[in-house]
Amino acid sequence: MTPTKFTGVYYRDTKSNERIFYITYKIKSKLNREKIGSSKEGITAAYASKIRSKRTSIDRLKEDAPMNKKIIPTFDEAFEMYVKKIEGKSDTNNQINRYKLHVKPTFGNHKLDDISIEMLEDFKRKSKTLISAKTKRPYSSKTLNDWLDIISTVYNYMKTNHDLDIKNPAHNAKLQREKVDNDRERYLDLDEIEKLWESIENRKGDDEVTYRIKLFVALSLSTGARLRSVMTISKADINLQQDTILIKNHKANRTYTGFLHQNWKKLIEDRMKELRPVDYIVSGTPNEIVRSVIGRNLQPLLEQFNEGIDEADTKRRVVIHSLRHTFASLLAIQGTPIYTIMRLMDHADISQTIRYAKLSPDSAKDSVKQLAFKIK
Repeated sequence: MTPTKFTGVYYRDTKSNERIFYITYKIKSKLNREKIGSSKEGITAAYASKIRSKRTSIDRLKEDAPMNKKIIPTFDEAFEMYVKKIEGKSDTNNQINRYKLHVKPTFGNHKLDDISIEMLEDFKRKSKTLISAKTKRPYSSKTLNDWLDIISTVYNYMKTNHDLDIKNPAHNAKLQREKVDNDRERYLDLDEIEKLWESIENRKGDDEVTYRIKLFVALSLSTGARLRSVMTISKADINLQQDTILIKNHKANRTYTGFLHQNWKKLIEDRMKELRPVDYIVSGTPNEIVRSVIGRNLQPLLEQFNEGIDEADTKRRVVIHSLRHTFASLLAIQGTPIYTIMRLMDHADISQTIRYAKLSPDSAKDSVKQLAFKIK
């Protein structure tokens, strides 16, 4: 190993032009050598020297005495503990995949008390330059925020559930989250919905797949529910006498009530005759269809509305989630009160719904006209 200008800090260069930093220090006359990390992870000799100072400082050891009664885990060890806590929840697999692909390579081997805001800022800066293998575009602002939120959540979990008094570097005013503008502006009008339905009717291919697409679109436009919520509507959730549908909000882990539109009542009623109470309407079994099955078969039918629109233009491109946006937009256009739309969309906050108010521009004027003044 090659020494640096910092006492007890060394480095080793790899064939891939990475520089791996190590520190050596003595505690109770025992020589310790510790790998700090690589230049690829944003580690510098100066940072490694700071870690060495923490390891050898008597004052630091005194300050940390209550905490040092516990062994400080690496971030990877802490994440594994956190995963056990959230096992079985709807978003668990997504969080695990995000962590393994994007967070673990940088922070997995670092102890929780070694990760600094500077390292997170460097991580955020480098993440902005990455290209998604799936979309061939830079990752969205929301995705970058999701990665930082994983880090923050693990720290909060360790503090609350394992009594570790460690500052959360991801919960710091200096570490600004990216501004997110995910509001879709594009929705299907009534003529386009008719055109989409005709495209489904005339679709070539597996009849069973076409039938499932019909059921999915019918429930989506009738309820405005999210994709997975539509996929998990079972026969038992539908009351044909009341035209109500019990919908599971997997994102918030709660249920709410939607309604069955008369246009699609016979389609759904006929489907229900074939099913047991536990069977899902779309799949026809107690098991969900993998969402990609709907995606790869329905999205090609939606592409007719995307002619000339850049793939990166998420505001104007029609995608499967646009069906939810269409539901809310058409309600607003016909003058449905914003709080009613909020309830039907199962939004947690009115701020999520208020953007649809602009679609009924004449409603305010009509309300003023209807004031019953008696002055002639």
